[in-house]
Amino acid sequence: MANSRLPLSHLSRRIRLNPTRHASTASSHGPPPPSPRPQHDPYALLSTPTWSIRTLLPTSPSQSNSNSNPNPTQTTPTTQAVEEEAEPTTPKITPQTLSHLLRLSALPEPSHPAESAALLRTLHAQLHFVRDIQRVDTAGVEPLSSIRDETPEGLREATVTLTTLRHALAEEEVYGRCRRPRRKRRGGMETGKVEEGVEDWDVLGCAAETVGRYFVVRSGPGTGNKT
Repeated sequence: MANSRLPLSHLSRRIRLNPTRHASTASSHGPPPPSPRPQHDPYALLSTPTWSIRTLLPTSPSQSNSNSNPNPTQTTPTTQAVEEEAEPTTPKITPQTLSHLLRLSALPEPSHPAESAALLRTLHAQLHFVRDIQRVDTAGVEPLSSIRDETPEGLREATVTLTTLRHALAEEEVYGRCRRPRRKRRGGMETGKVEEGVEDWDVLGCAAETVGRYFVVRSGPGTGNKT
C-alpha cells in the first residue's frame, strides 16, 4: 500500500535503478507463442505430389532397369523388342504399317533398324496416352464446344444485335423486283473514278499466255490443248 502512494517520479527512478527486474517482468507478459500449423499444411501437400503425367505413359522394361541399375550397359533396342513392350490391349504397329504411315505423311522412312525402333517406341507411347484419355468416364459431362468467356458480361459483348449490324446494313441497298440487297457504290465508284490499289491492278499481268481478255491454261505438257 505504501508503494501505491509513491509519486510517479519516484517510480521512474526505481525502474532506472533495476532495469533487469522490470525487463524480465515485461518479457514474461510478452506476445503469445505462434499457434501450431493446421492439420492440412499446404506446404506439405504441395511438396508431395499425388499424381504425375508420367502415369499416362507406358512403363517399358528398359526404364525400370535403368532405375534399378544406375550404370546400365547401353544397348540399341530392336524393332522386335519395341513390339514386345507394347501392351496387350494396344494393337501392335508393325514396321510395314509404320512405313505405310510415313508414306501417307510424306515423311522419310528410317534408314536403319534403330531409328525404326525409336519411331515405334514413340508411336506406342502416344497411342497409350490417347487410350488413357479415352478411358476417362465422361457420362453426364456436356461436351466443350469452345473456350470462351461465359460470364454475363462476356455473353453480352459477344451477342450480335441489330445495333452491331447497323453500320453494315447502312452500306447496302435493295434493288430489283425481289429486293435483293447489294452494297452501295461509294466514293470514286459513283463518279467513275478507280480507287488506287483496289481496281487498278492488272488481272492478266501474271498470266504466262493470254488470248484477248482471257488467260490460257494448258491441259497437259506438250499436248497443245488449251482450256
